[in-house]
Amino acid sequence: MPTALDQMPHMPSQMDVGTGIDTRKMVQDLVQAERAPTEKRLANREEEIQEKISALGQMQSTISEFREGISGLADPGAYSGIEVDSSNSSAVQASAEEGAPAGDHDVQVEQLARGQRIATASGAFEDSSDPLGTGRMVIADGQGQEQLVRIDEDQATLLGIRDAINEQTEGLRASVVDDGAGPRLAISTEETGQQNAIQQIRTEQGEEDEGDLSLLQFGVAAEGQQAVGAFEQVQAATDAVATIDGMQVTRPTNTIEGAIDGVTLELGEEGRSRVTVRQQTGLAEENIQRLVDSYNQVRSQLNQLSAYDPESEKAAPLQGDSTLSNVESRLSRAITEPVGELAGQPLRALGDLGIRTNRDGTLDLDGAQMQSMAAEHPELLTELMTNPEGGVMARLESVLEEVVGRDGVISMRTDGLESRLERIDDDRQRLDRRMERREEQLRSQFSRMDQRVAELNQTSEFIKQRLDATNKN
Repeated sequence: MPTALDQMPHMPSQMDVGTGIDTRKMVQDLVQAERAPTEKRLANREEEIQEKISALGQMQSTISEFREGISGLADPGAYSGIEVDSSNSSAVQASAEEGAPAGDHDVQVEQLARGQRIATASGAFEDSSDPLGTGRMVIADGQGQEQLVRIDEDQATLLGIRDAINEQTEGLRASVVDDGAGPRLAISTEETGQQNAIQQIRTEQGEEDEGDLSLLQFGVAAEGQQAVGAFEQVQAATDAVATIDGMQVTRPTNTIEGAIDGVTLELGEEGRSRVTVRQQTGLAEENIQRLVDSYNQVRSQLNQLSAYDPESEKAAPLQGDSTLSNVESRLSRAITEPVGELAGQPLRALGDLGIRTNRDGTLDLDGAQMQSMAAEHPELLTELMTNPEGGVMARLESVLEEVVGRDGVISMRTDGLESRLERIDDDRQRLDRRMERREEQLRSQFSRMDQRVAELNQTSEFIKQRLDATNKN
């Protein structure tokens, strides 16, 4: 930063008259010499803090990637799963829940569930905008449930009745179509199965209502007489029918649950399929190896952030850092400590699966021991990993949240270091002010010195002149 002295023009100074010495440069050199050690110390401290902030950012990123990489391993399905195959997926698609017994099942889809569609007879109406009347339509389904549709004066046409049905009912969809002989009011059920089919539509009109809604009835007939109304069934509702292992099963939808223990069938078309349910093998070994590999990757990267190179005699930014050491220790304990809920069991820690800790903190997995224990104690293995209170994954998630969460350890440490950077800026400003005062002090001292030397030079010149004059006389 230029000082006040630096900004003076390069011209003879009154301060230099007595001594003839370039005191301006001398003051500048003295101030710079006094400033340099503090300035270097602040620069070194700033560089060190910035390197630590950068390293903490790498640490945050590394651990966050580890957290993402092991997501899903707290789910019991990651260690014991069920596989289901269908030999004809067009006819049958199958899924199974945990615990479904293994086995083969023969499924013959005989009929799919369908919704119902009814429509007024062709030619029953001339124009969809012609007024029919006001009143009420009562629509009953196969379970005896009724829905009421109020038809007001502004809804007294086929188009208005269509809108009234769509607005006032659930599970029904009305439309008006023209088949060439005139408009037809069609009503479809959104849900399949006979229980959801429309069994009856009756109309009710009071003294204040106008017109005639009798053509909008369906399934209504006096004893011994033909049904009245213009509605006729276009497509009948059907239930799904399948023969499973020799037993006929009926459902109102194309989803069949409960016919095979723990298995859900989705019917797609008529046909035959062989459904096979079996225990998925190798899943636990695969996902625990995934955990070990992910942990080793993050541990190796953390080791690099705290390493020391004896050849270059240079330490990594977080060498000896308490935050890094604390995080490594907590991760290690979460991985390796026994699960308290499994005390006394043959499988209560990852060490029982053949996992060992190396000197650098990484893990080794004995595949043979892992395979043997997984086959012998599958339930204990799942409990070891997924127990919500003290299982390995629950402990890991707790540590990871505290380390890389919104207000985690790394964020707090980074905030502290950034505050130290701000204090360094304050220290620089204080240094600048101190050096300005020091410069003024030195200039004043050299000015007084130069003035005194000038006075002595004048006295010396006067004495010399007198002596010369005396000698001439």
